[in-house]
Amino acid sequence: MDILKEKKKNTGRKKIEIKKLDKVSNKQVTFSKRRTGLFKKASELCILCNVYIAIIVFSPADKLFCFGHPDIGAIVDRYLKGATATATDFEPSNSKQKSVVSYEECNKQLDEAMTKLEIEKKNLTQSVILAKTWNRRWWDDPIDQMSDDQLEQFMVSIYELRKKLAERAGELMMLGVI
Repeated sequence: MDILKEKKKNTGRKKIEIKKLDKVSNKQVTFSKRRTGLFKKASELCILCNVYIAIIVFSPADKLFCFGHPDIGAIVDRYLKGATATATDFEPSNSKQKSVVSYEECNKQLDEAMTKLEIEKKNLTQSVILAKTWNRRWWDDPIDQMSDDQLEQFMVSIYELRKKLAERAGELMMLGVI
């Protein structure tokens, strides 16, 4: 009997106060859990009541999530037209399916765009650094204080300078200046 008394009590579910969350990580976790529940309830409502539902949600990370039964594109079209729909309006056709982009595709496009943006930011930063170094005498910098990447860039710059000097000397020789 002592074993039963010593058994740890579970707190179970607790009702939480509904208020805006401050921490970004908490927002994302709560959003993910509640989005799943929201979509599940919407699906149940569609089945039980034979209704058409479209849900479009943007996460705290600005990613798009959609739920639609039977087809989100048809439901949105019906809403925009403001007309009553018949059952045939919601039968998927090839033309409608091609015009609707899934949220996975939207998220993929967003991720690709964000990756391209990061690459462009890095390229711009490198261009600014190169522009700053070009205005000074970079060949006078002490080599022993450079990182591996800086040394590699230094070598590339030296080879490019050497190549340009050789080309210019060749041009001047042909002109007979030298």
